[in-house]
Parts: sequence; C-alpha cells; structure tokens
Amino acid sequence: MSRMAKLNDQENSISSRAGRKALLEAPVQPKRALGDRLNILHIPKPEIAKKDVMAPPIGVALRQSTAIKKVLIVKKDNKDNGRKPVRQESLLKQVCQIPTKPKLDSTTSASATSKPPGVYDPDEDTKDDPQMVTEYIHDILTYLQRIEVKYPIREKFMENMKVNPKMRFTLVSWLVDAHRNFNLELDTLHLCVSILDRFLQANKSVDRSNLQLVGVAALLLSSKYEEIYMPSLSDFVYICDGAFTSQQIIQMELKIVKCLDFRMGWPLSIYFLRRYSKVGLVKSEQHSLAKYILELALLEYTLCHVRPSLQAAAACCLAIAVINESLDPIKAWSPTLIYYTKYKYSDFKDIISEFAQNIIKAKTCKYDMVRMKYSDAKYSKISLNCKLDGPLIRKLTSPVLSKK
Repeated sequence: MSRMAKLNDQENSISSRAGRKALLEAPVQPKRALGDRLNILHIPKPEIAKKDVMAPPIGVALRQSTAIKKVLIVKKDNKDNGRKPVRQESLLKQVCQIPTKPKLDSTTSASATSKPPGVYDPDEDTKDDPQMVTEYIHDILTYLQRIEVKYPIREKFMENMKVNPKMRFTLVSWLVDAHRNFNLELDTLHLCVSILDRFLQANKSVDRSNLQLVGVAALLLSSKYEEIYMPSLSDFVYICDGAFTSQQIIQMELKIVKCLDFRMGWPLSIYFLRRYSKVGLVKSEQHSLAKYILELALLEYTLCHVRPSLQAAAACCLAIAVINESLDPIKAWSPTLIYYTKYKYSDFKDIISEFAQNIIKAKTCKYDMVRMKYSDAKYSKISLNCKLDGPLIRKLTSPVLSKK
C-alpha cells in the first residue's frame, strides 16, 4: 500500500472516531408527549391535533379554509412566537364572503334543472376553490346528520341524578365566562357542553361536589381538540380557584375519555349554522344573532335532546326573520334552505318559540354571561339590538306570557 493510501485510511479512521464521539457526547433531545405538547401556549411549529375516527370534518366547508389560513398565518410569523393566531370567526368574515344570489337559468346545467323551482346553487361562486371542498359538502352534512341520529342525547337524561338542571345551568354559564376569558374558539365551547352532557348522560354518579370538576375537564378536552394554542393546565386549576388539583383534573379527563369511548368529535350546531348561513345568503348581523341564539340554547336543559342540525335551522330562520323585521318566520325559510337543509318550517316551529323565550329570559336572568358576551362590538352588539324587543319576538312569546 502506498504512503498516500495509508494517510487517507488514517484520516478516515480519525474522522469516523471523531464523528462517533461527537454523536455520543451530543445531548439527546427528548420527544414531547402529546399531552405536554398540547399544554404549551407558545409552540414554535404549531400543529393541529389529529382527529379520531368519529370526528366530523372540521368546518362543513366554511371551516376548512379558515383552519388552513390560520396555520399559514402562524407559520408566516414564526419568528414572533408571542403572536397569537387570528381567531376563526374573524377570518370567516374575510375569507367566506357571502355571495350574491345567482340568477336562475334553466339552460345552465343538468343539475340545475333537476332542482325545484326557485332553488339556486349557493356554491356556484366557490366551485373552483379547492379549500371550500364543494364536491364533498353534501357527503359531509349527510355524515354529520347520521351521527347525530345514531348517538343522540336522551330527553330528560338528568332524571334520578344527584345534580339537577339548575346546577347544570349555573355550570354552563361559568364555562361561558371561562371560555370568554381564555379567548377560545366558539367550536370549543359547543364541544365542551356536548362532552359534558354526554358524560352526564352515561354517568349517574356525578354529584354537586365534582360537577365543576367534570365541567373544567370537559373544557380542557375540547381545548385540546379544537385549539392551536390552548391554556396550560395550571390555568385550568386557577379558574377553579384552587378547588381541584391538576392531578384531579387529569384523572377526570381520563374518566371522561374512557366513558365516551374516545368519541370526542361530535356534530355541533355551529357546524350546521355556518353551512345554513351560506345557503341562506345571510348578513353578518343575522349570523351573529343566530350564534347568540344557539349559545343561549346551550344553557337550556330542555333543548339538550334536540338535534344540532335542527337547532341550527331554527336559529338561522329566526335570525333572518328578526333582522328583516318580518312577522311571519316561515317567509324567511326559502325553498333553497328547505332543499339543502332537508327541513321544512313545520319541523322546527316549536323550537323557534323556545328560542324566542330564551331571548326574553336572558334580559332578566341572574347569570347573563352570554348576553354580556354578545353585547360586545365584536358580535355587532347583537344582544342589545332593539329588534330583539320587536313585534315578532312578542308574537312568539305572547301565548306563554298569557298563560303565566
């Protein structure tokens, strides 16, 4: 072997030994557990938690684009770790502008001619937008409606329990206040109440002493499911004023997950409302009122068993009629809404009356967290709108008031 070859072998041997030594001496970076990663407020590379098999697709088309853009905004401003992502509802107004009502034309396509007279296509302007997934909207809604029928919340599920509907009302009001202080997604609140009701339905052992613990654990679970940046576990201990330790919250979280068989995702009324608002070409003020109505419905035990899609249809119809100052809500439910929601006005007529009663009751209720929340300019101060005292609300509530 030549001298040059021997020198090359020696250099390779030295470099390989040095490389191995460097690898052995380099500090090992531990992999974070899923729970640890989700419990950190400032994450350098934000990720969206993976949904389980039962999870309904986030968005019902309207949510899809906002979720993607929210991640892109965070990645763009990755250098500033302290900056929070833009909230979903604010992006909804910018990204998903309500289209103008398309003209009906019998010669446009075969699909258009197969629809009943007076029905237009609300997705005409977004068919070329891949983020709106218009080709899957029908399948998404069909799946969500099938799940809400397959796994319903029973009527009067709190019978023979140690807690009563009044305690549930107080707890949900407190959760609304905590949700607002944490500045969480609207979907997080709806999912939290859904988890709470499903757990109470399956577990009769909950009493007054641990009802709040169930509520805060449900809020923690829904935050992990929906949020990009979520509050830390110590924050959830703090809002309970030290009544429960972090270990107790984690144990209750595990109990809920096992009880619900890991079915965290659920059809929520806010999912359906976003789709119905697009179909109905509603204004921003009408959409805010519908959200206010649905959030008031979260407090009511008598509405827990009503299917979320039916609640969304009733809220959308009532909001359109109230803002348009119509005395007949049936006129607000157009043929297009009937065609795409598969609900007639008669299907939710009684629910509209209950919603109107909730609006009146919210003005004098002791726990007015929802009304205070929607008095903010962010929601067009809709809870203070004079039209909520208009003739339609008085008409819908007058038979009840006369009985009293």
